[in-house]
Amino acid sequence: MSKKESLMRIAARHFAKYGYEGVSLDAIAKETGITKAAIYYHFKDKAHLYEAVLLERLRGLVEHIEQILPQKGAQERLERYIEGFGSFLEQNPCFAAILAHEFADNGAHMSQEATLLLSRTLGILTSILNEGIEEGVFEMENPMVVQMMIVSTLVMHQTTTQLRHKVSSFVSGYEVLPEPTIEDVAKVLAKKIRKAIRKE
Repeated sequence: MSKKESLMRIAARHFAKYGYEGVSLDAIAKETGITKAAIYYHFKDKAHLYEAVLLERLRGLVEHIEQILPQKGAQERLERYIEGFGSFLEQNPCFAAILAHEFADNGAHMSQEATLLLSRTLGILTSILNEGIEEGVFEMENPMVVQMMIVSTLVMHQTTTQLRHKVSSFVSGYEVLPEPTIEDVAKVLAKKIRKAIRKE
């Protein structure tokens, strides 16, 4: 791994934990084992480092989803889209927390290029829903609402493990079940959303 790759990986962990505003380049440099000046050799400033971290993951997400989608069949494509989103978050553990911070900040630090990449995932979902309407298997639904159901559920799963355990421990009659993986959650979510928008 090159110094730049190591820097970006460590930076991703810091952005995931502290959010954009809470990140210190000094702390990233110290953990990477380089000087702060060395960061500026690769990136103009913190904003450019953050953008590089975010773009790398957003590009990867789009490519991952596009690669796993079958060519036809809206219902299967919808399930694979949701499961693919989940598997990418599993493979990139910092990404969900980075997205959660970005959502909480209402996209304050998301560049236009990053926004366009994120919009491509919504575009893919929209095309799947439209295909399902044409096939007569889906009812008309607002793609943004469906996207929020998918993304918020998967991001929350990845970022709230300790909170879920704390909350559930105070609920009487709560049956303690094995902690579901994000793949488990994605599969259940895919089936629920598919059922919810299915045309009767």
